[in-house]
Amino acid sequence: MSQNQLSPEVNAKVKTNLIWIYIFTVIMIFAGFTSGYIVMQGSNFWVYIPMPKGFLYSTIFIFISSACLLMAHYAAKNGKAGIMKGSLGIALLTGIFFGYHQLSGFKQLFQSGNAVSGQIIESSGRYGYLFTVSYEGKSLSYDNSQFYWMGEPISENLKDELKIFGAALEVGGKSGKNEFDLQNYGSGFMLFYEEVPVTYANNQLYLEEAPFDRKQLRQTYEFGENLANDRGDFIMRGEYGKDFWIYYNGKQLQYENRTFYIEGKEISAKLQNDLFGANNTSSSFIYAMTGIHLLHWLGGIIALFVVFIRGLASKYSTTDTLGIKLASMYWHFLGILWLYLYLFLIFIH
Repeated sequence: MSQNQLSPEVNAKVKTNLIWIYIFTVIMIFAGFTSGYIVMQGSNFWVYIPMPKGFLYSTIFIFISSACLLMAHYAAKNGKAGIMKGSLGIALLTGIFFGYHQLSGFKQLFQSGNAVSGQIIESSGRYGYLFTVSYEGKSLSYDNSQFYWMGEPISENLKDELKIFGAALEVGGKSGKNEFDLQNYGSGFMLFYEEVPVTYANNQLYLEEAPFDRKQLRQTYEFGENLANDRGDFIMRGEYGKDFWIYYNGKQLQYENRTFYIEGKEISAKLQNDLFGANNTSSSFIYAMTGIHLLHWLGGIIALFVVFIRGLASKYSTTDTLGIKLASMYWHFLGILWLYLYLFLIFIH
């Protein structure tokens, strides 16, 4: 007997059971993800990343959408076609807004330096590791997310000029040809390599009269990229202790004067070396979990679109609301799952 020949009751039961099987499968997938998250953070350096506002807005919209589906189902069962159609339309629209703000959250994460895969510490281009910069003959210093000149935080104008200088170093270093376009070099910004002044002549950089080799050009590119992107010590942008935190074995690292401490004691040389080679695994988990949830959201949007079109075509009645019921089950589950993920990512770090 084909599915079309099944009685309405059996057909409804079969489709409902399929939804429950799907829900159970997805629960197992995300249980694996969150278990892995907890296990990994207990034995590695772990970055705590505050969730972007886009994720908060998406949470609000998915629950508005779920509430509208409940209203649509109630209206359909009670013969209120107008309310049903309007509720389905709002559910679809707010469901789309959920996806929009999820993507906005991804963009915010990426702009704050949290790539899908990357290190925690920007070791190769770190300010002071190989290169430092002076401005008008006075050295720039750096701590956390702030550059200082003559003991004071640099102005926004000087910060913009520094980014332009960094971008010029990035472009020239990336070419590998030792060809740079540095405006007012020496009278404005000047580069130092391991505390030795770098000279600039004929659009080329020299160290003790020898032109930069390919290795030094690569290092210049990495340093310039950091300056251009307003980075100093970390891949993540912003202020440590405000915009992100690092944990080791569940203990938060303190960061002061470009030195890391655990419970008031400076971390060992081995731990520091491990930190400089550690990846931002938490960021990778965030992208993986929320990205897979977003794929399931796409399936939910298709379901909402179908029931909305069928609702406009008056395909539902007081005795036939199965389509709305199944779509609602799927969508409510997505909402509950997202709330679980959102709270998990906020509180389990």
